[in-house]
Amino acid sequence: MKSIAMLGASFAFVAVVGCGSSALPPAKVTETQSAISAAEAVGAESHPQGALHLKLARDQMQQAQALLRDGQEEEARLVLERSRVDAELALVLTREMKARADAEQAQQQIRALETKN
Repeated sequence: MKSIAMLGASFAFVAVVGCGSSALPPAKVTETQSAISAAEAVGAESHPQGALHLKLARDQMQQAQALLRDGQEEEARLVLERSRVDAELALVLTREMKARADAEQAQQQIRALETKN
């Protein structure tokens, strides 16, 4: 449900950005939303550090929308960039945590096989 609301807010943001703002190209907004969606898709919400950075990314997307409405285009662009970076960090941290968990599981399986022999 949150992702549907976020998607709707993003479309509204793209519409506002597309209406006369040269400081925020729609591609940047789409790039940021894609990064947020990618983090959601790998399950960032279920990992503490990933969830933190995903929340920051979402909050910053909303902040950028508010700044744009207030006519602060340059500040909105910077906040939007921070949002994208936080979303990408959430993605990377989540993938790392999953890789570590998979590696630990593989090591446990190896130990179990070694003790059988």
